[in-house]
Amino acid sequence: MFISARTLSIRLFILLCVAMLTSCINDNEEYGDATMLVHVGDAVPDFVVTSSEGEEVTSKTLAGQVYILNFFDTRCPDCQKEFQVLQQIYDKYHPQVPVLNVPRSETITEIQAYWDKAELSIPFHLPKEKDLYYQFATKTIPRTYVVDSEGKVRAAFSDSPIADFETLNTLLQGLLGDATSKEP
Repeated sequence: MFISARTLSIRLFILLCVAMLTSCINDNEEYGDATMLVHVGDAVPDFVVTSSEGEEVTSKTLAGQVYILNFFDTRCPDCQKEFQVLQQIYDKYHPQVPVLNVPRSETITEIQAYWDKAELSIPFHLPKEKDLYYQFATKTIPRTYVVDSEGKVRAAFSDSPIADFETLNTLLQGLLGDATSKEP
């Protein structure tokens, strides 16, 4: 039986694609997210950001508080979905739980245009150091971290799955106590 070079090439291409897909699936299942540098249980790296309201916020000024740190890009569909969740969390827990939304690399003009269009009232925060995101991860957004009052990461989310309201609300209630939050 003779197999043409074209048929052989197609079969090899399909085999290579299947091998690559299987490899990616196994890596994620066995070893977790290899692109994440800060994991649950780790201390949050030192950082300095400035809010869209002009307030400087640092990891040190947040000591003793529970907070959420989110890295985003306004062009990212998963980030756009997560903004709505973070807005709900902000509405329910502000000012007790700061929610810091930090762009991976966008300008204030790009962010403000999106915020206005999406009618978000939650502040965004610009990093003092352009490479802040890369202290937490090597790629993939959104990245959302729930940080406890001791500065330790209690939960971390990426694009699969993104953070949802129920999960974040449950985490925050556990860290703060049920009676400390406002009703949605």
